[in-house]
This record gives sequence, structure tokens and C-alpha cells, in this order.
Amino acid sequence: MKKSKIFALILTSFVGGIFLYSITKTPPLIIGGVFVMALCILVNAFLSARGGSALGGKNKIIFGVCILFVGLGLWRSIEVFSRSDEAAAKNFPKEKIVFSGKVIEEPDRRTDFSQYVVENEAYGRVLVKTDLYPEYFYGDNLKLNGKISTPESSADFDYKTYLAKDGIFLISKYPGITLIERPARQDFYGSLLNVKKSFIETINKLFPEPLASFLAALLVGAKKTLPADLTDAFNRTGTSHIVAISGYNISIISAMLLNLLGYLFLPRKFIFWLVGVVLVLFTLIAGAEASVVRAAIMGGLLILAKREGRNYRLTNAIIFAGAAMLFFNPYLLRYDAGFQLSFLATFGLVYLVPYFEKWFSRLPNFLSFRDNLAATLSAQAMTLPIIFFSFGRVSLIAPLANVLILPFIPLTMLFGFLAGIAGFISLGLAYVFVFPTWFLLSFQIWLIKLLSLLPFASI
Repeated sequence: MKKSKIFALILTSFVGGIFLYSITKTPPLIIGGVFVMALCILVNAFLSARGGSALGGKNKIIFGVCILFVGLGLWRSIEVFSRSDEAAAKNFPKEKIVFSGKVIEEPDRRTDFSQYVVENEAYGRVLVKTDLYPEYFYGDNLKLNGKISTPESSADFDYKTYLAKDGIFLISKYPGITLIERPARQDFYGSLLNVKKSFIETINKLFPEPLASFLAALLVGAKKTLPADLTDAFNRTGTSHIVAISGYNISIISAMLLNLLGYLFLPRKFIFWLVGVVLVLFTLIAGAEASVVRAAIMGGLLILAKREGRNYRLTNAIIFAGAAMLFFNPYLLRYDAGFQLSFLATFGLVYLVPYFEKWFSRLPNFLSFRDNLAATLSAQAMTLPIIFFSFGRVSLIAPLANVLILPFIPLTMLFGFLAGIAGFISLGLAYVFVFPTWFLLSFQIWLIKLLSLLPFASI
């Protein structure tokens, strides 16, 4: 067996251990038994190798190491998942308590309420739900007076695990809040969030609704303010990934951008570096949140695949990236649909595209129509089971909607990005880029709403 396959097998074993724990909640005694079994297999393998059976000994060593990594996946999972159990076991007083904490993530502002992740030394991360005003920011030190409890899940939504994947095990609803201190200088992450906030404010000055919300969602993932009717139209047409910064979104957009730049007769190496720089800028402007960084990694792997001619060895890079992310956060494998869609879409764009391109070889490739169709269907074919299982809806019009809309996304992002950057200098200068952006956004919203009205657009 080749070394690359052995490496992939070992990493897959680690991921398998994490998956096994997520569905069985394997007891510590059994996990210990897995390690003992791995040790016995390895000892037996070394003895077999000494006895002259080199091939048999090597295969046993590989098998033993794989069992060992299954155990490591189980061990890492129980270590992380136990934090949720510890939080659930605590008995919090029913009356209000006073505690302090620091806002450690970007505030989540909705249409009628705000949410802040506050870190306290005793309680860890607490999700605080409160009114829209007064407004608080990343880095603020707050004094809170209210009740603390563990999240409650419903029959159709596991809210407890949804928060646990982000290290949040406690919530506090509408406590009294007093600002203790606001930092005079922000750290690097805080500075990025300030840039993002200013960028969104500039977009809101340049465009009317819902164009402003659509563009902000497209560029920096700020989709919480999208109108309900437009959000539903995105869902019905299978295009909601456009306004969700995930590996699924970034991978498809990267593929579209590579196809588009290929028509400009630029050097191939320059195109890959240019798209890579765009990914880095996109990540920084979007605030470099964990989900955005994961998405950028997936987009980067896709660029690598294109550059290397989709070499099969890229499988190891994708699996290694996934295993590394899961080591830090095992919750992602089962409980984060964005993580699942990211990897499946990337695998589809790397390995299924050649087959779709062969099937569609007789179709015209005007404006990258054939390439975009192959990329869209490859990503959707791989992600269809997760979409159906996680969201309970499959869009029958999605292939057509994506083929019609996705070619315009890179251009929309380019003009929108230039408009937002120019707006930092002068709103008058920004209007040079406003009209093409306005036209592209309006066309896409009109097309999405039109397609969403078709009978049986989704089931």
C-alpha cells in the first residue's frame, strides 16, 4: 500500500472515531478497551515481523495504528463533549444572579433583538439575548443581572448541540446590562470587525434595500437582515449558499472566478495567485470568523486542485484539513451543516467535475456556461443528501437557478467590493461602481424571485 493511502487511511480512522462517538456517546471503559486492542495488535505485528512475516507484520501495524487513531478520535471527542455535560450538571439558582463578562465575538444583530457571546471566568461562554439597544461591541466588559440556564432543544431542532459546537453551553435571556469598560484600542480581530462594520455602513449608504442587505450578505456574510420573502426565495431556488459564507459558497465562487479569469488571457500562475489574494482579502473583510477561515481553506484547496490538475493526492490535503479542524472542534462533523457542505462540495468540484465536463462536452461554453453547469451539478450532487437531511427541502429548480445566477456572482462581488472600498474614500467616487452593481443585484433578485414562483420549485 502506498504511503499516501496509508496516511489517508489513518486520518480517516481518526475522523471515524469522532463520528462513532457522536452517534454512540462511547463510554470511557470501551474507549480504553480500543486503546488496549490497538496496543495488542501492534505488539503482535512487531512479533510477526520479527518472525519473518514482513508483509503480514506491516499490514497488522497499519491496522493497529488505524485502531489507535480511532481511539484518539473517541478520546478527543469525550474530552470536548464532556464540557457540555458538566455545564448541564450544574445547578443554577432560579433567581437572578450578577456576573460580569467580556464580549468575545462579533455581535449578532437581528431585526428585533441582539445576541452577544460573553465569557465569564466561572461560567465560560454565555449567550446573552437582549434588545437591539443600547448597542454593545466586541471587547466590551459588561455587568449582567439575570438568570443563567442551559439551552433547551425542541423536537425538530437540537439547540443545545447547535450552541455547543461553538463552545457555548449556557444562555441568559434579557438580563440587565451595564457597560463597565470599553477598550480604548482594539486588538487585531476587533480592528477587523470595525472594518467590516464600516464596510456594511458604507454599503447601506450606497444602495437601497433589499440590494444593500443582499450585497452585504454576498461580500461579508451579513445575511441576518435579509427580508423574509427574499430569504424564502433563496431557499426555494436552492441558491441560499450564495449569501452564506461557507466552503460550499467559496468553492463554487472560486471555480466561477477561475473560469472567468481564464478568458482574460492572463498567465495561469498569475490567475491562481490573484484568486488566492482575493480569498485572503475576502476573509479579512468578513471578519476572519472561524466559519469564514474554514471556508477560505476549502476555497484554497480547490485552487490547489485546479493548479495541480486535480491530482488524486489532494485527497490527503482535504482529509488532513478536515481532521485538523475536527481535532480542535469535534462537534463540527455531525452538528455543523456548513462544515459538511464545505467538504462535500469541495470533493465534488475536484472529482466529479471531469465527468460532468465529459458529459456536457457538446454544449457551448459561452460565458463559461458549460464549466459553470459542471461545477454547479458536481457540488449539488455531492451535497444533496446533507441538504435534504439538514433542511428538509430540496430545490428542483436549483440546477437551472445556479447556472443562470452564478456566472454573475464574481462580477457582482468585484463591483460591490470596489464600491465599498471607494466609499471609504468618497461616496461620490463610489458611485462610479454603484450602477453596474445595482444592475447586477437587481437582475439576480428579480430572477430568483421569478424562479421561486414556479410550481414545484422545491419539495
